[in-house]
Amino acid sequence: MSTGHLMTPTDLEAVTGMKRYSKQADWFKRQFGIEAARRGDGSIVMTWATYEALSAGKAGIGTNGVAAPRVELCFD
Repeated sequence: MSTGHLMTPTDLEAVTGMKRYSKQADWFKRQFGIEAARRGDGSIVMTWATYEALSAGKAGIGTNGVAAPRVELCFD
């Protein structure tokens, strides 16, 4: 797995647990709240670096290993 390369259909199936493109897209929407980029045939286009950044963000860490800063909302 090289972070600069596109995920293969086998990679996407292994990560999402889904074979159908639409189900893979639904998985990315549920897990990360994103609309994954798709080709004309509906297949997902994603690099390993993007997936790893999304996973790190969900885990609450920055991609450089530093914790993401907390955002404090103020409703004045």
